[in-house]
Amino acid sequence: GLTLAVILLAQRFFKGFLGTLAILMGLVIGTGVAMILGDAGFNDVGSSDWVGFTTPFYFGAPEFVLTGIISMVIVMLITMVETTGDVFAAGEIVGKRITKGHIAAAIRADGLSTTLGGVLNSFPYTCFAQNVGLVRMTRVKSRWVVAGAGVIMIVIGLIPKAGAVVAAIPGPVLGAASLALFANVALVGIQTLGKADLSDNRNAAVMTISIGLGMLVAFKPDIAQIFPEWAQVFFASGVTTGSIAAILLNLLFFHVGRRPSPEVTRDAAGRAIALDDVNAMDSETFVSTFSPLFNGVSWPLERAHAAGPFGSVQELRDAVQEAVLTADREEHTDLIGSYPSMAELLLDDNTADERLSSFAGSVALEDLDSMDDVEQEQLRELSTSYQERFGLPFVMCLGRLDSRSQIISEGVRRLENSPAQERLQLLGEVVEIANDRFNHMIADASPVASAWKSKFNHLD
Repeated sequence: GLTLAVILLAQRFFKGFLGTLAILMGLVIGTGVAMILGDAGFNDVGSSDWVGFTTPFYFGAPEFVLTGIISMVIVMLITMVETTGDVFAAGEIVGKRITKGHIAAAIRADGLSTTLGGVLNSFPYTCFAQNVGLVRMTRVKSRWVVAGAGVIMIVIGLIPKAGAVVAAIPGPVLGAASLALFANVALVGIQTLGKADLSDNRNAAVMTISIGLGMLVAFKPDIAQIFPEWAQVFFASGVTTGSIAAILLNLLFFHVGRRPSPEVTRDAAGRAIALDDVNAMDSETFVSTFSPLFNGVSWPLERAHAAGPFGSVQELRDAVQEAVLTADREEHTDLIGSYPSMAELLLDDNTADERLSSFAGSVALEDLDSMDDVEQEQLRELSTSYQERFGLPFVMCLGRLDSRSQIISEGVRRLENSPAQERLQLLGEVVEIANDRFNHMIADASPVASAWKSKFNHLD
């Protein structure tokens, strides 16, 4: 309790360098108090040698036995699972996207360390979750610091007196430090799980069942005894059981059997339209279904249909975007001209709220309705000046704006563009409007899109 209190107080009141020493302070003060109370001592330090070397193969030359090999393969597979989780946790902490290459490199390092450990009479090595927690607590993320710590550990390994000092630290003191470190690892795991789309029942099943099985083994370790001896290693810890369960359930739910075609949109009657249905549509039906993406101009949809069949919803979206961007100048002019200017869109009393909402995006309709006389006149003048300079309507996708004031400031900035640059800007705005409308069409059928939207709304 004292050690944990020291760690928490150091984290709360110390900043900078001292703040990174919270764990070390807890260990030193906790051990010092234990010595005063007679619960710790450094008697073995005096009798230890200053320098010592480990004898390779101290227990004899290696022997290769089939059952031993199989057991070690199983153990290493389990440590590979733990290493994978630790690497993802470290990536979450330092803000780095973890790839297959990072995982492979970490596992190779584990294999090399385990081989050297076997030569030097030690146990298999793996990434230690305590170190991941330490990185989070200290906020020291430099790889040079980690490498320097590795060199220090190698040197200390050659000094038996240092080993005796570590061995003198009482178990409760180490336990308090481990509690703080592992709690941080658990927090990283929760943050990682928070990125999953848990509105998908398959993801929910994988997560809940694997966590449940892991907790079962953690609280009832004797349950491993009901299995054959060769299988008990899989139930040696909650981490192992939960990880293996998650892998197997992921394979079952996402890779076994034929996966249903994802829903793309819904027809006028509210019936879901799956990607297979889209691929089966003729050109006329396709254009009719996705006509809300554009303002009465059909050629982008006709060309997008010709690019099918589509393997995913993203491929469908890509086809629509490419159809717009690869058209000729005359077609671009025709497409841009089909959109109302911002003054017409926002100030026309005949503009239906539904039509406006398809442009408005994150800008609240109430905010747009409350434009005063000065702002309305500024917007009219801006749209007129824009039309005179570029010969095209002032079109803007409102989905990426936060307030009505940005409409005018962005328009004034765009007046400084050259005609060629502004034409490209307009095409980008048209594509963004189509993207917003596409997202609106698939929002109910796309849990991932809905989840991301809710996350950003929460941030706002």
